[in-house]
Amino acid sequence: MYIVDDPTLALMIRFMGDTESLNLSDADFLFKQLDAIEQYVSQYPADERQARALEWIETYARDYRQRWQQQAAAREVARLRCADCPLAEGKPDAPCPVHRRWLSLLRRYADGDLSGQDYVHDAMKLLHAHKKRLKISRLSPGFSKARTELAPG
Repeated sequence: MYIVDDPTLALMIRFMGDTESLNLSDADFLFKQLDAIEQYVSQYPADERQARALEWIETYARDYRQRWQQQAAAREVARLRCADCPLAEGKPDAPCPVHRRWLSLLRRYADGDLSGQDYVHDAMKLLHAHKKRLKISRLSPGFSKARTELAPG
């Protein structure tokens, strides 16, 4: 059932590489969707429920599936940690400050508060800021001088 029709989500999943390790169950999705349909039709008389269920499927099923995919994939991706993160401060289970900001963006995207385009834009800005902070010359002012001294010639 896990069909990615959101280009941002597809990019995110492909970037992860190991989609086999995602814990995205077809049964979980179908049971949650069935619960949503049952909740929707419960407000109508019994003789209308079949027609209302079909109406829900026609009107909401695609958006429901996309939202579920976003939330489920975001939940799984959020569990990942960068094993070699220089900002992790020796805490492999806790996210570094940059990762926390990225998780905030990811939550906003999964909740529908941030479009895919805005998510990508903001994530790239975050990565750009992160890259600037981690430049070796900024971490160690003496490194540039040492590098020049070690240069051949």
